[in-house]
Amino acid sequence: MAHVGIDISSTSIRFLELVRAGGGLKLGRYANQPLLNALVPGESLAKNQDLIAALKKVQRANKLSFVEIAIPEEKAYLFTTEIPSGNDQAVRDHIEYHLEENVPVSLAEAVFDYHVIRKGDKKGENFASVAVVPRAVMDEYIQLFEICDMTPVSFLIENQALARAVVKQDDGGMYLIVNIGSKKTVLSVVSDQAVQFTSTVNIGEEDFNNAIMKEYSVTRDEALALKQQKGFVKNADNTSFFLSFVNVASALRDEIDRVHTYWLSHVEKMGRDTGAPFGVLLAGRDSSVIGFREYMALSLKMPVELVNVWSNVFSFEDEIPPIEYLESLNYATVIGLALPKNTTRAIL
Repeated sequence: MAHVGIDISSTSIRFLELVRAGGGLKLGRYANQPLLNALVPGESLAKNQDLIAALKKVQRANKLSFVEIAIPEEKAYLFTTEIPSGNDQAVRDHIEYHLEENVPVSLAEAVFDYHVIRKGDKKGENFASVAVVPRAVMDEYIQLFEICDMTPVSFLIENQALARAVVKQDDGGMYLIVNIGSKKTVLSVVSDQAVQFTSTVNIGEEDFNNAIMKEYSVTRDEALALKQQKGFVKNADNTSFFLSFVNVASALRDEIDRVHTYWLSHVEKMGRDTGAPFGVLLAGRDSSVIGFREYMALSLKMPVELVNVWSNVFSFEDEIPPIEYLESLNYATVIGLALPKNTTRAIL
């Protein structure tokens, strides 16, 4: 079913559409609608009149109908479990039986789906990455979008959508995706084309901005300009700026390292090769600050790359998208939502 991907963050609404053209995909409609007031964690979305007004504005301006929605990582649960051989119903029955052992949600109050993966060296040993969302969360999003005259066709947890966009199809490698948002960073371990572990860190763009504003006594807009102009480079002319940035960056690095260490121990327990290649993929606008990738690669001692959000959409040899590069880094989640469902299962 033709649809657009839509993501509600704490500060804005983004949507994007991909359309089929000439045997491939092409960018269709897209927009970023800032919210007048930032969303407060825990508040009812369906009763937030500012959010409803903004969504209705987006719907009317773009004539949106069918949408796939990103569920915030902190409102969902992920776990990996061994599954029996058999058809889909046998696997679902097995997951249902063990669901409450893995998440703090009763089966009656949960909606789940799974992605089959293979772990361990034993023949016939199959595992699945299971995504669980409380039914109340799903109902709230359905109610919100129906109020705004849009019909949800499916849902994905935000880091699942992000992984669909930035990890090449058929790439079974192991990655840690670091998605730097406005007020948080979501760390997601992806292996065998599935998100298998996730963690949210309360460090985001605003923490970098506030550090610069404090150090230089400048406005937020001036801090944004300084960040792109000076970059995260330590030299004789940039020492004070580097020091204002490094405390926040090192705190984020420590969280990345902690997740990496945990995952390696988990992989070892599951009987996999802990020496398998492991790369870090940086997403979000602030990941492109000059010198930031190099700092992370040097301090983490592992490969670190900026994501290409269009890697599963088209080649730059065929098309240059109108969204400028820095801004495109914030569109990764909705690109993953808009991609046709040909490889990854969506929560229905």
